[in-house]
Amino acid sequence: MADVTLTDLIDVNTLQEIQDGFARLTGMAALTTDEYGNAVTQGSNFTDFCMNYTRRSSIGCARCGRCDKEGGEQTMRTGRAAAYFCHAGLVDFAAPIMLNGTFIGSFIGGQVLTEKPDILKFRKIAEEIGVNPDEYVAALKKIKIIDKQQVDAAADFLCTIAKVLSQTAYNTYLANMSNSGLSTLNHSILMKAEEAENTLKESESRIRALTSAFDEVDKIAKKSAKEVSDTADTVKKIQNIARNTKILGFNASIEASRSKESGKGFGVIAQEVRTLAETSKVSADKIEAAIKRIGDYSSEMNSEVVRTKDAVNQCLEELSVFSALLSELKAMSAE
Repeated sequence: MADVTLTDLIDVNTLQEIQDGFARLTGMAALTTDEYGNAVTQGSNFTDFCMNYTRRSSIGCARCGRCDKEGGEQTMRTGRAAAYFCHAGLVDFAAPIMLNGTFIGSFIGGQVLTEKPDILKFRKIAEEIGVNPDEYVAALKKIKIIDKQQVDAAADFLCTIAKVLSQTAYNTYLANMSNSGLSTLNHSILMKAEEAENTLKESESRIRALTSAFDEVDKIAKKSAKEVSDTADTVKKIQNIARNTKILGFNASIEASRSKESGKGFGVIAQEVRTLAETSKVSADKIEAAIKRIGDYSSEMNSEVVRTKDAVNQCLEELSVFSALLSELKAMSAE
């Protein structure tokens, strides 16, 4: 609260309107000052004596500032507005404007007399502040002389106004603190949302790259399945050749046995052909079984790639939904 000023909490125009209303109602002068006694409003219903003579003097103006501050501090200590004589000999009264116990300004009224003035005293004051004594006294004679009870009543009314202003200032202070806290929280939410959005974009980029990789794997799997299919056809051809070679060797053996002695050498060759054919068939069968297993594995891998790709695409859709929610959160936070 030490850095909070009166005009931070209450608009100057509002203070001026309240002050002008008080002056019109009471017929007295009014002014609002800060905690240092400096005016924050234009004087309402100020007399020539104060405005054109006392405050126009640099010495008089400085004394007025100190007097306004002391008047506010005095009423702050007593807890009520009380009339007092200003340095220039007029009757003033002040009511403190407080912010939860902290003095932030004064609401001042007065510039009146409660009895006939001592002319010699005012001439002396004029000489002290460097003002023409004759003109000063002439302005003094225009000052209203008001009954002290009427002055006290005006002072009490001013005190009531000051209390309302004090409560208004405190409520505004609490509202500003609340808004400040909300702004800080909102800024933190916005920063976290932006951080999450950036992370989301990076994740989305990686997942899209992964999807592209799955597309390539899918293409390779399909090519592998075709190669396996082509190899299986080749193995079947080898199996048919082996089968036919075996039959050919068997027939050759029969012909060799019919030729007796002249066909013995041919019979041996025929036997070797049959053996080779049998070996080829066994090897071809093993290759066929291996290719079938490879084909099964390729088919299973292809199915798994398709399932994984579908799951990745589902993640992308969910990320898009989450990204839209983050965008809405940022927009709401900005508003």
